[in-house]
Amino acid sequence: MNYIRKLAGIEPKEQEESWRVKLAASSANVNTPDEPDNFPLRFYILSFDTLCGRVIDQKLPPGWSEKPPLFPGQNDSERQLKAMCRGGIPPALRSAVWLTSVVRVARPLQSKEETDEFGTLAKVQVLEYGWNCVLDGLFPDESDKEAATIPDFGVESQEVRESIVQDHMTENGKICDKKESGLKSLTLVLYATKEYLGIEYCPLLPDLTALFLSVMPESNAYACIREMSNSSTFYFPMSKIEHLSWCKTFGDLMRKMYPQTALAMARCGALTPEGLDPIFRRFFVTILKREHVLRIIDIYTIEGYKVIFRLGTIILCLTHAYMVPYELGSADAFWKGVKRVAHSDVFLFDTLVKQAYGFNGKKYRSRRSFPRRIFIQRIMSYNEKWAENIATDSVMLLTHKPLGFVEGDIPIVLAKNAAERLSLAEFLPFSYKATKLELIYSSNVHGRSLEMFYKRCARAKHTITLVEVLNTGATIGMFATDTWHKTSKVYGDGECVLFRLKPDPVCFPWVHDITKSMRLLNVDVDESTSSMRNEVALKQFMISRGDFISMGSNEDGQSGLRLDDDLSKGSSAKARGFNNEPLAGADLPEFDVGLVEVYHLLREFDGKAIDGEEDLWKGMFD
Repeated sequence: MNYIRKLAGIEPKEQEESWRVKLAASSANVNTPDEPDNFPLRFYILSFDTLCGRVIDQKLPPGWSEKPPLFPGQNDSERQLKAMCRGGIPPALRSAVWLTSVVRVARPLQSKEETDEFGTLAKVQVLEYGWNCVLDGLFPDESDKEAATIPDFGVESQEVRESIVQDHMTENGKICDKKESGLKSLTLVLYATKEYLGIEYCPLLPDLTALFLSVMPESNAYACIREMSNSSTFYFPMSKIEHLSWCKTFGDLMRKMYPQTALAMARCGALTPEGLDPIFRRFFVTILKREHVLRIIDIYTIEGYKVIFRLGTIILCLTHAYMVPYELGSADAFWKGVKRVAHSDVFLFDTLVKQAYGFNGKKYRSRRSFPRRIFIQRIMSYNEKWAENIATDSVMLLTHKPLGFVEGDIPIVLAKNAAERLSLAEFLPFSYKATKLELIYSSNVHGRSLEMFYKRCARAKHTITLVEVLNTGATIGMFATDTWHKTSKVYGDGECVLFRLKPDPVCFPWVHDITKSMRLLNVDVDESTSSMRNEVALKQFMISRGDFISMGSNEDGQSGLRLDDDLSKGSSAKARGFNNEPLAGADLPEFDVGLVEVYHLLREFDGKAIDGEEDLWKGMFD
């Protein structure tokens, strides 16, 4: 910190004097009739369990303050904060201190007054407003929230959900009453983390988020993760290579500092990256008591990843000393042994922390009880080369989420529900999944005619047309890869899709049957004529005349989906290439059409149409 202050042109002494001057001035301003000394907004926010609704002790022990400065009458420095955090933060202040500690690390040049304000009631509305803006941007409709799922940060979503319920929401064999609301809060924060902060890989994140939510609201938990992501290398790995190098570095430190424990772990497979999951994926949750995990978070928020290495190594050394032979036979048995010892009376967490930081009894034993951070970072950088060689080229799983939509003057109807937009996202070709919908034509507003349909679609290349089938409750449709326009030609390409949106969503992408096409090279005349007719039908992607539009065709002249000129009648039959079933049902080849809506696709990240610039030469020879 002194080095950073020197870079900023502020010497430590000057900084301390500046803080005292500002505090005095602030106190003078606060002690007015409008804002007395006990003005509510000056107080720290109290911890609240959003995940499970547990009751949190709101009493403060001596030495802690309910408002800034945190340690009245003491040197309120970073060193003092670290020392107090190692002794344990009062449960009532964990929400405030965790957040301000993270902000202190992420914004080293920010004044202490501004940093402390993040933990006070004065900042609550600001954080809540920011969080609500994030939610509004991610979930344009309430059904989008209901459809959201826990993203994959390197661990499958269902596995994360089950582990959170088992390890965070279950006590004495009973699941907490707030399970569903707690899981929804966790889902929203993790979903926003992936979509807004761009974190794709971070196995530690689900358990860290659950721990944050156990003492703070969603807005503060998201703010913590946001600030941590700005100093990611200080807190957690954000790629598979970084994750592997962290695990390898931990193993290297174990071999150097506690060789006997490292040897036992290596023999049973507990020192491999997969074997270290209880630490580098679950953040000690599966092996320590919950109260001890929270104590580690107390230190972690101000000291970062180093506490994982420092406490992790000594915990394993201590528990290994009390293990029995059968607990050293496999990685699973080893971690069960660690848990058994860590939950026993021989495991004294306060004593362990003191030993980890160089204290022997009441005396300070060594200033170098653990390697410096710069040395650990050097080992990590070296191990990244090793990690690059063993990292598998696995495909990152995409988060299944509904297409977003743009709220315009015309309310959307057929794609309003998130379940329908989730199906549309699954139906679209891969390159169009990161898009959102904008309604450009509605028969309820623009009139029921092909002329208006063409006019409204004139500037849109990639569109989704949704058709309501009257008296059935069904919605069917088609995805077009070219601009709908009146022409005698057939156009479009093999990315066109026919689908039924509801009930029983199903899509029918176009597939070229190469084997049948190759047969044209060796057939007689009659068979050749029939095959050529089929081949022509195979490529009837988009057809748009003055009296109808359609997609797909067969040798009998029927269409995969066809709408007549007034958009009131429709028909559907099996089409070559799409190989679809009649979209409205086998017993309803022709049907009455209700509402018709057309959406074009906008890029999710900037809201611009994916079609690019308008083609001025389009239709020159139509």
